[in-house]
Amino acid sequence: MTAVGGAAAVGNAAAGGVAAGGVVAGTVAAASAAPSVATPAPAAVAAPRFAPDGDREQPVLDDTAETAPDMTVRLAQALSRNAVMLMLAQQTEQQKLQLRLDRIKAHFNASQEERAEMLREMNALRDMALEQAKKDDEVLKKYIAMI
Repeated sequence: MTAVGGAAAVGNAAAGGVAAGGVVAGTVAAASAAPSVATPAPAAVAAPRFAPDGDREQPVLDDTAETAPDMTVRLAQALSRNAVMLMLAQQTEQQKLQLRLDRIKAHFNASQEERAEMLREMNALRDMALEQAKKDDEVLKKYIAMI
């Protein structure tokens, strides 16, 4: 039994085993020998900064400046651009709707003009029919008077 337990201890040590207390053997000595200089992690390197230039953005020329560009100005400019784009999109939609309404109005006006013309023609035909009926009545009265 002791041979099996000893083999397990040797296996742990060979695999970089853990000493009592959870510290890996050999790391304490290596950590104390290394100088304590803080170096930034590669992922922590700042992304390149850009300065607004009209419609496109160009890199800031002086990356060694002590103060970073004012992010509030950049955010305000971006917000302003987005607001302008949204307003333009809304104006475009409004123009499309106005054109559609104008077409509907034009179609309605044309149909109303056609309807009015038909009503005028019907009135003229009705007036002619009434005049003809009056003349027919006069002719009939004269014919009856002759008999």
